[in-house]
Amino acid sequence: MAKLITIIGSGMMGSALAFPSPVGRLHIRLNKINMTRRILTIIVMLFICALSSSGQIKIVGHRGVRHNTPDAPETRYYENTIPALEFSQSLGIYAAEFDVQLTSDEKIIVFHGPTVPGLGMSIQKITFDEARAVVLPGGSHMPTIEEYFEQAKMHPETKIICEIKKQSTPERETKAVEQVMDAVRRMNMQSQIEYTTFSDWMAQEFHRIDPNAKVLFLEDGVFVHDPDYCKSRGYDAISYDMNGLMNHPDYVKRAHELGMEVTLWVVNDYEVVDWAIRHGVDYVSSDHPELIKKYVEGLSNFPLR
Repeated sequence: MAKLITIIGSGMMGSALAFPSPVGRLHIRLNKINMTRRILTIIVMLFICALSSSGQIKIVGHRGVRHNTPDAPETRYYENTIPALEFSQSLGIYAAEFDVQLTSDEKIIVFHGPTVPGLGMSIQKITFDEARAVVLPGGSHMPTIEEYFEQAKMHPETKIICEIKKQSTPERETKAVEQVMDAVRRMNMQSQIEYTTFSDWMAQEFHRIDPNAKVLFLEDGVFVHDPDYCKSRGYDAISYDMNGLMNHPDYVKRAHELGMEVTLWVVNDYEVVDWAIRHGVDYVSSDHPELIKKYVEGLSNFPLR
């Protein structure tokens, strides 16, 4: 019993070591809190670095830029116009995407459609001259392919991605492809242009005319073709909407294994940009590339402390 008391007593004499004072306990708690904060900071920084390390994701201006909406169509930067292309070029992004249609008299024009503002008719049901006479919301006109290429050549560092819209017959689709690619040849745009389409027929026609053309197969919805199919068709890349790609995230890795690039569209949400970067998507196409560019740059320039 005496020995036990002596042991306890000796423990009490060393209480500063065995049993910290209130000040000592507070110091330990503060150290734990600081350590926890450091760990959380490291976790956040690793997450940011994971995003920014893949942050070389490239940005495409959808329809150049698309500042017009159904509720607010009046804008200088109306989709597929020369001002929209100029704005996109001023951003220093990878590319500006644009659309081409074939009029009723089988002439190509830069326009998405199908409905023409102010006329309420399909662009494919009116003549080229009628289309050219239309004043779009914001005051611009539908550009000719030559006008569009002339502006594109002012900034050769900015690629242009030509989407030819589906037509009513394969014959009309072939005529549209031939006219676009003839203009490309005449204006020496081969190194600056890429092609995309929802039409498998036109995708094959691009390569028939120019086997070296870069062709992106365009598709949307949940049930999109897998990369192996696209590779077997000779496509150089896939361009899928959020339904298609986010329901099949494994397609990104598989496409890369097959040597194909991947574009995700239409990306107007920062969280979707994060998803694209985490999954290794090569390009995002946005109506507002100016906003997406700032966000991606913010990830890349996040200060490490």
